[in-house]
Amino acid sequence: MTDEADVLIISVTKVESRALIQSFEQTTGHKAMPQSIGDRLYFNLGIVNGARVFLTQSEMGSGGLDASLLTVRKGIESLSPTAVIMVGIAFGINNQKQAIGDILVTEQLRLYDLQRVGSQDGQYKIILRGDKPHASAWLINHFKSADLRWDGAKVRFGVVLTGEKLVDNIDFRDQLRSFEPEAIGGEMEGAGLYVACQDKKVDWILIKAICDWADGNKAQDKDLRQQTAAQNAAEFVLYALKFTTIDWQKKRGKGLSSQSRSELTRVMTNQEVVTPALSMARRSLAILEEQAAGYDKLQMPTHLRINLEEKRQEVTELESRFRDREVNG
Repeated sequence: MTDEADVLIISVTKVESRALIQSFEQTTGHKAMPQSIGDRLYFNLGIVNGARVFLTQSEMGSGGLDASLLTVRKGIESLSPTAVIMVGIAFGINNQKQAIGDILVTEQLRLYDLQRVGSQDGQYKIILRGDKPHASAWLINHFKSADLRWDGAKVRFGVVLTGEKLVDNIDFRDQLRSFEPEAIGGEMEGAGLYVACQDKKVDWILIKAICDWADGNKAQDKDLRQQTAAQNAAEFVLYALKFTTIDWQKKRGKGLSSQSRSELTRVMTNQEVVTPALSMARRSLAILEEQAAGYDKLQMPTHLRINLEEKRQEVTELESRFRDREVNG
């Protein structure tokens, strides 16, 4: 690998990508040049306070071809980032308490596509069965600390709804809000970000600013609102990276001396590594299979199907390694 990132930023739309490139170029004086790595293009945004930052653009949604799940996974495999930050635009929940341009920082995501649809007392009833994962604790702490000194747009921390639907209907938005009353907004790519980073054990967070209210008026002042939101999100992320120096080598796990790494390698046998990994993989597979049970094969979301297949393969490989170890002593 010729390039390694400390931070990989994921955008989706042109307005998001341009806002990020412009903000970073103005700060670093480094022209963001595209680089072909693997089968994707990445923009090297330069070094910010010691952090090597790259940007790549995803397609809309999480589960489609080249959408966020595959984009993030390929980015991790190509650049080995310490943190992945998704940056862009989102919809707000309450135009009485929020404003266009307010910045939403994910403490938790609420995945709403995985549902149980049934009835109760003769009434149509939906129960969410998707995950509600936490963003990485140290990244939440870092952005909350940066917010203490930030004098730009309002920053709001909380639960962000995520699903494959481009929401522009107030009734549907309010239904989503009834599922998660504490939600501060919603977007479309977070599930793929979470799944890819969780699978690769990479820290992640999602930061997007409000550009509309998902109320049927998305076209109103669309360009200006999206530009404002994208710029606010980009500037806050850049500010947070400049806020204080981070020991990226330590975060990456390279803080051990070569002697310590050698000692760890000597002490940990293959079986000590494989056994807990196999147990964890089996638990993860059981959770995925429970989620998949709510769908037939044609209805199952693409990202869930891919994750299920890969986790089954991982369990099979670990079981094979475990058996080989037992046979060979």
